[in-house]
Amino acid sequence: MITDTSTNRYADDWNAYSAAWDGQYGSRYRHLGDEWCDDGTAERAHERRVMGLVEPWLRPDTRALEIGPGGGKWTVRLAPRVHALIAFDVAEAMLDRTQRRCRAEGLSNVSFVLGDGNGLARVADASIDLAFSYDVFVHIALEDTVVYIDDLLRVLAPDGVAIVHHAVAETAASWDRIESHNDWYRDRSHTLGQYYYHSREGLRRAYERAGFEIVETWDSYCTSVFTVRKRADSMVPRMERALRQAAVAATPEALAAAAEDVARALDDARERLAPLVDSLAGTTPGLKRYAILQRMRRLVRG
Repeated sequence: MITDTSTNRYADDWNAYSAAWDGQYGSRYRHLGDEWCDDGTAERAHERRVMGLVEPWLRPDTRALEIGPGGGKWTVRLAPRVHALIAFDVAEAMLDRTQRRCRAEGLSNVSFVLGDGNGLARVADASIDLAFSYDVFVHIALEDTVVYIDDLLRVLAPDGVAIVHHAVAETAASWDRIESHNDWYRDRSHTLGQYYYHSREGLRRAYERAGFEIVETWDSYCTSVFTVRKRADSMVPRMERALRQAAVAATPEALAAAAEDVARALDDARERLAPLVDSLAGTTPGLKRYAILQRMRRLVRG
């Protein structure tokens, strides 16, 4: 059930897109979102390549999250391959369309969560094995992207994987698109579909600082898909969450609670590092010592 509609710029844009879609695309496509990634090939080769990035991570017991399902194009491909799938969106109209498409295809393992534009509200901690988002974060500003990256770390289980599509500015194709769209988007009434270009290195730093391990990246046109993993043996996720709570604490009580979380994270780090420090005793330079030091680094840096 979809409840608690909230409004923000992203929701307003994509609810409006849904309202206008039938008149603009309904004669050519059956479902909203099918117009995206249409490479003109009968087999829709680009979509097949994107699914190829996801398929190694799909298992019958996978608990999956899709951020920004649009009209459910990827949802109906993912749901039959996993145990359960949460479709998360800030635009109620998009969730309504996805829900109808899933119902028409007889999919009963999909639930729907309406977000407020401030991270992955209502998705439980450590409840997700695989998070996927395509054609979504290309439209999200850096400040909001960072919030979602941090929250992905919260909702993923240890060793959970996220596959996320971003716009990047390093390619010639990126600048072709920037030049062709620049005048249009300088008119602030034309925000729908605007790309927010990041650097690959900036995105890498954002994921790694949050505590993710970069598994692979795949570049296409003016975009890059990052596949990242939440390290099970890292203390970074817990510490980053505590630090973010401290950053946004609006009351003395909230700040005190966040400070306590930081202290507990430090205590946990000491407890986990202590046996590794002890195990260094008697070692000499070589593989055994280096292996211990690498375990320490993974705990501290992710």
